Amino acid sequence: MIQVKWIRALGALVMWCATAAAQAQTATPAEKAIEYRQAVFKVVAGNFGPLAQSAQGKLEVQPAAARQYAERLAQIAQFAGDAFPDISREGKTRAKPEIWTERAEFDKLLKDLTDATRSLAAAKPEDFKAAVGAVGNACKACHDRFREK
Repeated sequence: MIQVKWIRALGALVMWCATAAAQAQTATPAEKAIEYRQAVFKVVAGNFGPLAQSAQGKLEVQPAAARQYAERLAQIAQFAGDAFPDISREGKTRAKPEIWTERAEFDKLLKDLTDATRSLAAAKPEDFKAAVGAVGNACKACHDRFREK
């Protein structure tokens, strides 16, 4: 069941990339930066979602799949800081202006996220639920402070 969902999601991502590539020819640099950011966080959500559902007992995820999601998440989280260049301050985005005026605090929260995702990727099975919770808390802290609702 999960594999079918991921195959469909991958197909949708490929289609989105093809569409984005076609649109990129006419997109402004700011629009391209925002599209990149949104793509990074869609991939973050796609890998974190099953882990969060598993930790909540809503979805059964095999240990090997959970490890793969966690390892991908740890890698992808490293791209988050690069997804907020100055040029992307304005446009169709829910990123608050405070990201750029309070960059040190924002960067600290991004570091908390990358640290939490690394801990999740290295977590023992008995620590999985707590490690997923730490990633969720890191996401929430940044969203609460720097993302429009």
